[in-house]
Amino acid sequence: MKSKSELRRQIKKKLAALGINQPYVSEDLLTNLRNFQELWAVRTLAGFLALGHEPDLRPLFQDWLGDGRCLLLPRYDSTAGCYELAAVTDLERDTVRGHYGILEPAPQLSKVILSGHVPAAWLVPGLAFSPDGARLGRGAGYYDRLLAPSSGLKIGVCLDCQLLAEIPVQKHDVKMQHIITETRIMKCQQKAEELAR
Repeated sequence: MKSKSELRRQIKKKLAALGINQPYVSEDLLTNLRNFQELWAVRTLAGFLALGHEPDLRPLFQDWLGDGRCLLLPRYDSTAGCYELAAVTDLERDTVRGHYGILEPAPQLSKVILSGHVPAAWLVPGLAFSPDGARLGRGAGYYDRLLAPSSGLKIGVCLDCQLLAEIPVQKHDVKMQHIITETRIMKCQQKAEELAR
């Protein structure tokens, strides 16, 4: 199996060859998210604002907010050196350019901790995902630390070209329960050895 760093290079090269180097809107991906009933069964969504090759999900978030639902977005806490969540009610008014130049909730918005008893879903970016729910991130571990305490539904969001047969997994890596692309809604299948643990 290739190392995570090799896989990152491979996926970045593939995305560059397809001309995907900035956030993009995929109507088919948005349609699959809108049609995914398990997502709409909750009223709290932890999403992300796109950077680089990631899908722009703002049209979905506008629908979510328009329906009176709670939208949480990640914000970098420079003191703690990690990401936290904050609720936004208006994507334009409530966001500013933050760490890495990513749009994030403004500093004055209160931090939100997603406890286990709040039914919530996460839309999670990644360089690649595999059918067993493994995620290949950028390598800093920010998302794994953000996701670790949450019991909410975790949904990887990417294009078909970012699906890999296998991704090496470390103990701290958080797996997805579903992966949604422009052509499919996948329920992740755990490997037999994981089920035996």
